[in-house]
Amino acid sequence: MKVKLFIFVLVVTVVPLLPTSSTAEDTGTLVRKQQERYTLSLELEFRKKNPNAFQKVVSVLDWGPNGYASGFVVGDGLVMTAYHVVSGKLTLSKRAILGFGADDELRVTVHVNGCLANVVKIDEDADLALLSVCHTGKEIRTPAFQTQLNKDEKLLLIARPHGDKMISEGNFYGPYSFRGQEYWSARIDPREGYSGSPVYNRKAELIGVFSGYDWSQKLAVISTGSRAQKLLEGYVSSAKP
Repeated sequence: MKVKLFIFVLVVTVVPLLPTSSTAEDTGTLVRKQQERYTLSLELEFRKKNPNAFQKVVSVLDWGPNGYASGFVVGDGLVMTAYHVVSGKLTLSKRAILGFGADDELRVTVHVNGCLANVVKIDEDADLALLSVCHTGKEIRTPAFQTQLNKDEKLLLIARPHGDKMISEGNFYGPYSFRGQEYWSARIDPREGYSGSPVYNRKAELIGVFSGYDWSQKLAVISTGSRAQKLLEGYVSSAKP
């Protein structure tokens, strides 16, 4: 059976975004206090790679961001998010909303806190990307990772699309296979702009990064903490003199 995975990059703002209520106060309070300050809003500007003459003129007007997603601080000037957020690979419906055709090649420019971000390392198979940013306004930290989970373990997702803090709690469900790669799955309700959001356990350890949603099974799909840790450590080790 072919599984269709929906990604959650926010391409338009239709209504105000409200945080979901907490269902486990002890877990939510602990994680929020320790981790929510590290989640950031990613401003995305999608454009055609090869615009025609008219589109070049229009692009000069610089209408600003036409999409938003989330990311989180993982080190000095480093932010992690989902790879599809920065890949320019939008679904057909979101292409239509933004006025792009199905065959248009897109490029995306990312800003964090008004600063241009650069993609420095990716793991496309795990849907992960590491960005270099000029300023995060946060203290330098490396997240603690949890690579093994128990069924029904309580989880917390923290998103910040368009600058709006969004918090959603849920439970770990189990392994999830997508395109030959292993992800986690969880019972977490989806919202636009969740793509790239960190997902934590009750100890405030990172278990993974929100990647998409399988509507057929009502499961959030999460890139695993082990792949996120590998991506970060690979970049840090290669950057050392």
